[in-house]
Formats: sequence, structure tokens, C-alpha cells
Amino acid sequence: MIRGYPHTPSLFPGEQLVLHVSTDSPRFRVEFYRQGARLERIGTLGGIADGYSVPDGPPDLDWGWPAYAFDIPQDWPSGAYIAILIEIAADGTETVPDTSTSFATEAKALFILRHRGPVTSGTILYKVSWATFAAYNATGYGSLYSEAMWSAEADRPGFKVTWRRPGCGTGGLVMEADPQDFYDPASRRQTFEHWDAPFIAWLERNGYQPHYCTDWDLQKDPAVLDPYALLLSVGHDEYWSSEMRGAIARHIGRGGNVAFFSGNIGYYRIHFTDDDTAFICAKAPPPTESHGKWTRDCWFEFDPECAVTGVSIALGGGWWDGKRETLGYTVQHPEHWVYAGTGLAAGEVFGADESFPLLGYEVDGAVYRMRNGLAVVTGEFGTPRDFVILGLAKLGEGWVASRHGAAATMGIYVSARGGIVFQGATTDWPILVPRNTHVEMITRNVLDHLRLPSCRVLGPLPARGGRMLGAAGERLWFHVDVGPFGAPSALDMAWEVNGVERGRTDDPKLEVLMPDRPGIVTVSVTLRRGAKPLAFGMRSIVLLSEEEAAQLDLLIGVREIVYPEDPNNALAGPRQDPLDFAPALYSNRIPWIRERARRIERASERLIEMQRRNARDPSGNGAA
Repeated sequence: MIRGYPHTPSLFPGEQLVLHVSTDSPRFRVEFYRQGARLERIGTLGGIADGYSVPDGPPDLDWGWPAYAFDIPQDWPSGAYIAILIEIAADGTETVPDTSTSFATEAKALFILRHRGPVTSGTILYKVSWATFAAYNATGYGSLYSEAMWSAEADRPGFKVTWRRPGCGTGGLVMEADPQDFYDPASRRQTFEHWDAPFIAWLERNGYQPHYCTDWDLQKDPAVLDPYALLLSVGHDEYWSSEMRGAIARHIGRGGNVAFFSGNIGYYRIHFTDDDTAFICAKAPPPTESHGKWTRDCWFEFDPECAVTGVSIALGGGWWDGKRETLGYTVQHPEHWVYAGTGLAAGEVFGADESFPLLGYEVDGAVYRMRNGLAVVTGEFGTPRDFVILGLAKLGEGWVASRHGAAATMGIYVSARGGIVFQGATTDWPILVPRNTHVEMITRNVLDHLRLPSCRVLGPLPARGGRMLGAAGERLWFHVDVGPFGAPSALDMAWEVNGVERGRTDDPKLEVLMPDRPGIVTVSVTLRRGAKPLAFGMRSIVLLSEEEAAQLDLLIGVREIVYPEDPNNALAGPRQDPLDFAPALYSNRIPWIRERARRIERASERLIEMQRRNARDPSGNGAA
């Protein structure tokens, strides 16, 4: 037997890779493979080494196995690498493991080679979910799920695991009851081979050449995201430290893009320890007698991850064992550029494949309600209010869900600085990309648009009550912030509205007549200088109906009269004596209140007229 693990999850070309190895063979050597369109041999480094057999360590402490150094060539490209450990018997016989797959319970070790040097615009950064691999790895008789080791270190008590032990990502031991994937039993779920390998193979086979990092790099290097427009989260991205989450949130906040082709994203919070070689997660709630000595490390319970991801598994669900309900996404807003080239129509379902359904084994969701026939987020638990649901999958019986009526919600939102976040909301998305033409086309659309730097699109304008909202039938404006890209006259702006090209211009603004009925409208723009695309930006809005617009105007007016300046200094309240507030009606406030009262009157008249019209024509067809 031979096993090993890297000293660090990632490194740069030109640096030394240190592998810690234990074997009962007298000698061994190492070959290196890179995951490209397939697992490809790169070369042999280091020659033949003497082997030593060392006992297994505990799951929470660095195992300290013998170390062997390998000089990584400067010209090796960024990527996910597998060190293949080849045993050499006393008679010279070699035992070579299966080199067609990264999956194995021994003889293989995963490490990531990052990119050093300038980053070409449009290059994607692929993040490997190293922390999730470590959390599920039970090598050494313990993980965060089985035979967990409790630690009371400092002020962060919880279960503790180290990644300085074999099996992280390649297929370490798992808890006894961990079920195999009914649809793909060739590899265990919590491994690189299961989710990452098929997606990376598809990426590199189709001409995408991403750079690679791990979430450990987000922990150690806050600047890792700076050169990249697009970050990918793939498969199962469950465990985030505050530093990891902060790095992603800052990336989005400054206008960076993220595509989550993943599920159960950022649900548990982890705290690194032992010089960042181990982490702690309090997965159990604090005992009653502790009086809150620790907080259960579940982001959703104290700072929901929805604020970054838009969704949470706490609002979705899981189906962990056996054949699951065959679910796909029901299409909403097929005019969105995400669906370009798919041929899908509103209400159609994609991904409901009996041989491998898109939805599962874990899915994330957002709280939503139906409005004018559309599924619209409510903004609960921090989901951005402009998160637009593009696909919906209601979870039936058999799913383990924490909420009645839970659903997976595929969608998209845009940050205040223009960063675009696409959410696939299912762990098995990367597995379906090479299997399903609709999933593949959507993935291409997301990558090809979001790999460009983002440009901020403002609209619809003028603002309504301080918010960029639009109503059916209105004529509204959008404009793109071209400041970071140069003078408008030097740029070519290609606008689209609901997938229909509106021509090219050097004018940064666009007038759009909204449809007569409520729906979703997506306005997007690609900036070019000559033939070269420079940036991409978008806004998706859920239109208000005429009645909703009047209701909003009325309620804004009422709020403004009650809270004219300071919300803590209201002019009215259920327990207030109006006489106590009479001195607050100084001379310049009275005209201000009168002007808002007139707005309320106009909005009220509109609503009354609509109610009369609806009473005459309940069908809403407009006939008298």
C-alpha cells in the first residue's frame, strides 16, 4: 500500500511541491498527471525514492509523514494535478494504479497549480472546493460527519479536521453509511473525480483554458480574485470561512462576476487553525447549560449566505440515497440571454433526464411568491431583491426539505457595481454539462458573457420612489456606465432587449418601451472597441402592473408623510398623542406635507378608477 498528501493544497510553477508519503514498499516513484480534456500524463519528477511505512494519524492533526520534494517546472500550466504514487517491489516490479481516473482510496494525491504572471482579459478562474473535500474525508477514522473529533481550542469550539492526511479530493475513506451515487457509482460524491473532472474535461475540450485555485487560496491570499472577471464554483461548495466568503463578496461588490454551477453553497462556516492546516466547524448547537458559549457554525442561522449566493440549501433540499425524483427546471423568462440558442419556451422543462436528472443530489432555493403569474423572490434571508428566477423546480415527496413548498431556484442578479451572479443551484450541474444539450448551451452562454469584465447598467429610469422600477406600458431609459472604458465616441455599444438586438451605437443610453403586460425584461449591452469585446452588462427587471405601480406610489407617499426626515422622528404612531407633535409642523414642513398629500390623492384616484374598471370588466380584457 502507498498513500500520500501534499504539504499545501496549491502552489505556483517553479516552486517545490512537497508530498508526504507512507508505503510498505521499499521504494517508489511519482508520475504527474493533469486534468485536461482527459487525465493526461505530464511527466515524472524526482526519480526513485526510498519508502517508509508510517502509521495513520488522527483526523484532526497533521500526520507528519516523511516528506519528499519535487521541483515543479516553470512551464507547467495552471491546472488540477494528480500525483500518481507507483510502488516498486524489492525485485523491481512496479504497481501502477489506474491512470484514467483521479479517484482511488490510495496511491493518488490531488494538488492545484496556480497561474503566475499577467492574466489575459477573459480568463476564467476555477475554484476547487478543497474545504468540502477535507470535511468529508474520513481517512484516519474521522470527518465532520463520522467519528468527529471535538476541539475546544480558543473561542471556536467545534469539530476539527486536518487536510494534512491522505484522500482529500481523490477518494479517502468515507463514513460507513455514506451512500453511493445511484446514477454514477464509479466515484464517490465528495471527490474531485465526481463533480470537477467531467466539467474541467468539458471546459478544456471546448477551448476554455481557465486558471485554477482552491478555496484555501481565498483564505490565504485576498488578492487572488483581483485579475479575474469570472470565478467558478462547481459541484459541492459547502464549507466557507469568513475570509472565503468575504473574498467572494468583495469580488462581486466591486463588479466581479461569479457563476455557481453548484449546490449546498456556503452553508457551514469554518475557522482555520494550526497555521491554516486544519479547520473547526461547530455543527452541533450549543448545549443549554452553555448559555451560548458558541454559535452553531451555520451561515444561514446568523448571516444567511443568500446575501452572496442568492439562495440556500435551507430553502431547498436534498435527496441523498437511491433513485430520486426526476426533476428539471421549468423555464421562466426564456427571452433572457442565458437561454439563447436553447430553443426553450416558457413553461418547458429541461434537465428532467431519467438516466441522470439535473436536480440533485442537493439543491438550493430562495423564498418566492407568485405575482402576475411569475415566481418572484421576496428578499427574505438576504436574497437580493433583483434576483430574477429563470428556472423553478418544486421539490416533491422524497426530498428532505426544511420548508413546505421548497423549490430549487436557478437565477441571476446584479450587484450595485455591475457584478453578475449566475446561480445554477444544484450540485449535479457540472455532471450534466457534457450529457445534456440544454444545460451545455446555458453553461456556454454564462461563461461567454460573464468572462468579460462587467460594465454597470443603470435603469429603468427615471427612478420610482428612489428605486429603479418599471411598470408595464411605460417608456423608460437605461444607460451604461462607460467611465472605466473610455469616451463613448471611442466605443461600440451593442444593446439587446429580451434577446432582440437593438443595433450598435456610441450612445450610452437606450430608450425602451415596456410590454403592455407585466413580465420580465432583460436589457443587456456589450461594449466593443472595433471587433474586440471589452465588457458586458445587464439589468433584469420584473415589471409592475399598472395597479401595482399606483399602489407603490400611494404607499411611498404615506410613508413619506409619516417619516418625513428621520425614521426615529415619525409624525404619527399608534401610541402617540398628535398634540405632542404639533410643534413639529413648522412652516416649511406644511407645504412639503401638502405636496405629498397631492401625490397620494392622485395615486388614490388612479386606484379607485382601476377598481371601478375591474368591477365593470372582471375578465380584465378592457371591454366596457
